Amino acid sequence: MDGNFKPMEPVSWPAPFDDPAFVHQVKWDGIRILARVEPGGVTLRTRYGRDRTDNYPELQELGGLLRGTDALLDGEAVVLDDAGRPSFGRILRRDRSRAANAALRRALPVYYVAFDVLFLNGEPLLGRSFSERQEILADVLQHGEQVTVCRSHAEGVELFAATGRLGLEGIISKELAGRYHPGRKHPTWRKVKHFRRLNAVAGGVFLKQGRANALLLGLYDERGLIYVGRAASGLSAADLVSLTALARAHETFRSPFVEPPTAGRGLKVVWLAVQPTVVVRYNGWTDQGRLRNPVIEGFSTVPAAECVFP
Repeated sequence: MDGNFKPMEPVSWPAPFDDPAFVHQVKWDGIRILARVEPGGVTLRTRYGRDRTDNYPELQELGGLLRGTDALLDGEAVVLDDAGRPSFGRILRRDRSRAANAALRRALPVYYVAFDVLFLNGEPLLGRSFSERQEILADVLQHGEQVTVCRSHAEGVELFAATGRLGLEGIISKELAGRYHPGRKHPTWRKVKHFRRLNAVAGGVFLKQGRANALLLGLYDERGLIYVGRAASGLSAADLVSLTALARAHETFRSPFVEPPTAGRGLKVVWLAVQPTVVVRYNGWTDQGRLRNPVIEGFSTVPAAECVFP
C-alpha cells in the first residue's frame, strides 16, 4: 500500500438530518486505519501513512475474510470498554505499543470496523458511488471474530439520538451517490458529534507576557499523567487572574507529565506543584491523543487521581 494515500474526511455538520439521498453510520471512536489485504498478508496504516501492522496483529484475520485476491479497505480500529463502547483511551494504549504481546492483546483486543472498499482485485473503486461500494464491501468481506462491516441506517435523527443515549461519539451521514475523494474533506460525508465531558488535571499553565494564557491538561493512566492538550476557551478574566497567581505561588521546576509539552513562541510554561482539576467539554480526540475543541466549564472537586481516560 502506498503510504502517501490519504483517506477522505467528513466535514462537520451542525445537526443530524433525514434525507433519502443519505444513509447514516455510527462514528466509531478509534484510530482510522487503511487495510491493504494481499495474498502475502495484511498491511495496516493510519490516515497519516504510519505503519501499524505490528501494533494490531489480530487484524491479520482480514486475510481470511476477503473474497478476492486483494483489496484496500477503509475503516476504524477500536478497543471496547467494559460496557461494549469504543474507548479512545484504550485504543491509544494499543496504538502506542510498538508490538502487541499476548497479554496486551488479551487485555485490550482490537476490532476493525470496515466502512468502505477503495480498491478490489487491482481495480480502483474511487469513482463508484458510495452505495455501489457498500454493496461490494458487503459481498466481499465476511464478518469475523475481530472484523465487522459497519451498518448503515436510513434515519439520521434517530441514530444520533441513540448514539447519545449510549454515550457514543456521534454519526457520519454519507451521500449514496457520493464518490470517494482521497485526502480531502468533502460534504458527501458529514459528521455530527455529541459534546462530552470529563474531569482533567491542570498540570501546568502557559503564560503570555507574564499572565496566564491557557491550562495544560492531563489524564492519568498506568504510566502517570498523560498530556491531552491545552485549553483556554471557557476561562473568564477572573479565572486567568487566579491562575496567574497560582502559577506564581506554586511553580515547580519538575513537569508532572510523562511526556511534557513544549511552549510555543511567545509563551512560557509553568509547571504546577498544586494542581487543580477542571471540568472539560470536548467533542472527540485527535489521533495524537489530544482533546478536540476543549472548553473549560469550571473547576472541579474531583481528586486528581480520579481524572483518568474515559
